[in-house]
Amino acid sequence: MPHCPNCGEGFSTQQNFCRECGEDVSEIVENSDTSSQKEATDKSGMGRGAYVTDTRIKKVESVLDDDETVHYLTRGSTVDVEGSSAGTSLFGDDRSRKSGTKGYVRAAITDKRVAVKIPQWLGSDERSIPYDSITSVDLDTGLVNKRISLQTPGQTYHIEVHEPGKDECRDAVRFIREKISETKQQQVITQESADPDPTEQLKNIKQLHDEGVLTEKEFEEKKQSLLDKL
Repeated sequence: MPHCPNCGEGFSTQQNFCRECGEDVSEIVENSDTSSQKEATDKSGMGRGAYVTDTRIKKVESVLDDDETVHYLTRGSTVDVEGSSAGTSLFGDDRSRKSGTKGYVRAAITDKRVAVKIPQWLGSDERSIPYDSITSVDLDTGLVNKRISLQTPGQTYHIEVHEPGKDECRDAVRFIREKISETKQQQVITQESADPDPTEQLKNIKQLHDEGVLTEKEFEEKKQSLLDKL
């Protein structure tokens, strides 16, 4: 049985907090579960961070979709939200700090988005940041903690990271950048497939002109407009 590092009271692996003193013991529970330390299987075939385990995924599963795959996880204490009337605080105007008052702040970097869970005493504050809304991602590394910053057109999310280490954080940032690039490429392909073929349109307006639906002037104007697109 593991013991609380604060008061020494024993606790079960089903607890996240010490019943005697209230100390957060969730990480001790994670580390004591040796079976959960094996790297989780990735159904998509893409790599996962070594910090990702079944036990840790369960801690964020309430913010995940059923078909969502977790590739990286982070654990910290705060998320700073900046921009779009986020609020005024000690950390500056238009910036507010979200802290986990009932456990660690955890970010799940999945195949779809970055999902952040901020546990509170009265429920949880959840943030979802799709890759198609992220314009840039940066990593700041300090002596102790790291910070991943996700910039969107409306707000910037500064996610404090205690775990995993710097190398895995760099891998996570690279993964996010790859997903942003993939999303942009898909948007271009979708847009190109949605745009009608100018050649086909020329045939259509020619037929309309021959049938007398379009006047000579209208036909020439539309034809020139389509030729400019070729």
